[in-house]
Amino acid sequence: MKKERFFFDDVEIKITPTVGLFITMNPGYAGRTELPENLKALFRPCAMVVPDFELIAEIMLVAEGYIDARILARKFLTLYTLCKELLSKQDHYDWGLRAIKSVLVVAGSLKRGDRGRPEDQVLMRALRDFNTPKIVTDDVPIFMGLIGDLFPALDVPRKRDMDFEACVKQSVLDLGLQAEDGFVLKVVQLEELIHVRHSVFVIGNAGTGKSKILRSLNRTYQNMKKKPLWQDLNPKAVTNDELFGYINPATREWKDGLFSCIMRDLANISNESPKWIVLDGDIDPMWIESLNTVMDDNK
Repeated sequence: MKKERFFFDDVEIKITPTVGLFITMNPGYAGRTELPENLKALFRPCAMVVPDFELIAEIMLVAEGYIDARILARKFLTLYTLCKELLSKQDHYDWGLRAIKSVLVVAGSLKRGDRGRPEDQVLMRALRDFNTPKIVTDDVPIFMGLIGDLFPALDVPRKRDMDFEACVKQSVLDLGLQAEDGFVLKVVQLEELIHVRHSVFVIGNAGTGKSKILRSLNRTYQNMKKKPLWQDLNPKAVTNDELFGYINPATREWKDGLFSCIMRDLANISNESPKWIVLDGDIDPMWIESLNTVMDDNK
């Protein structure tokens, strides 16, 4: 006889036969624990295989309007495979499917913006300009060497917006900083990344200028009359419940946390101005895991 109600954690729950439970497991993933064997036995396992990245890249390049998609997809995947093998192991390096998808979207927008340029030059520019910001200084010569080997005799200049760079330099000076070319380039690269991804990590040791780069870009938006909104908080200063919210066990009502309140308030502002939530603190699996789906642009 099938039960219609059961007790779970001292709460009586009605059984709905159409409900299914699914567990996704990433073996050896940071911040996760392995599922106990006695719990695994209650679920039916289903193994996943690694998809064909080259085929995915080829199809996406065709969708973005590329004619020589097959050859370029092979070069693209060769570069990422070699980067994974030859570059140093950094926590923030990602040569997986999400990173591939992001660069392909950039390559598509660059192609539509410069229709007269050969396709290999456009893809080479996307691969170089989108990946360079995240590569540590010691790895840059290796990465540029790989790009040079895969796209020989190509020297495509960066796509530059001189008016924007002049505005960045003025904003840097307004903040009492020195407008060095390397610093201005980092501000411009941050702006380019924000256009492509809605979540960006600014990573570096203490005193490397992370906060100043953010402040400089924010000031640039102010000078351009874009009316940017900036809300920052330290995620490690509060508990997970205080950060994201929780369900009151007595009333079963949801109570927003700090992050939830800020996001709701910014979402209610209907203008097109840049809205930033700056989570200024150590990256810890305890809080960053809860933002996995929020930060994922694979929607």
